[in-house]
Amino acid sequence: MLLPLCLAACVTAQTEWVRSDTTMAQRDKDEKECGQIAARQALDESSSSHPLYPPWTGTGFNQGFPGSPFFGGNESPSYFARGPRQYELTDYCMRQRGYTLQSITPKPITPAPK
Repeated sequence: MLLPLCLAACVTAQTEWVRSDTTMAQRDKDEKECGQIAARQALDESSSSHPLYPPWTGTGFNQGFPGSPFFGGNESPSYFARGPRQYELTDYCMRQRGYTLQSITPKPITPAPK
């Protein structure tokens, strides 16, 4: 069961932010700042969506059933999109600071000598 997960982790493309005139410490600092800014912005945006209650409206798990008073096609509130929105805002912030996202080649795993 773990073998497919391990293989998937090895095959998954990895990326990192790069900018020619930047040290790794500065890049990490910028990425942390952008992540914090993005988290606050995404939270502000999701808080302004005024979630619907009781929980069966806009739970993120229903698509709505026409004619039903309880599941009548309500769209999920934007707070379900907070994670993707935070990623978009972090990406935007880093690009505004001059970074580009590039694929990195993972180092091959070599077996230990016997």
